[in-house]
Amino acid sequence: MNSRSMEPAMAIARKNETVTFRMEPATLETIQRAAGAAGKSLTAFVTDAAYAAARKELLDQRFVALEPEAFDAVEALLAEPAKANAALEKLLQTKRDWID
Repeated sequence: MNSRSMEPAMAIARKNETVTFRMEPATLETIQRAAGAAGKSLTAFVTDAAYAAARKELLDQRFVALEPEAFDAVEALLAEPAKANAALEKLLQTKRDWID
């Protein structure tokens, strides 16, 4: 227990690794602005973003094994014609400012 509170003392993970890379000034400025908007330091923002992207990439590479019956069931569902979805059609027709 921490002598100042009733909560157990937490171990602090030491950050000993350094990463150095180059980027365009405009890219750095955008990342700095985003970090500020998120209320994070540049290091914390870049670390969080890189870690999230790395996990996503690794999860996308994950192999999923199915029993033959389950695979056949999924394949049959995917082979069916798509069904109209009014809400999705409306969403896809909206103007998206972030897409050129």
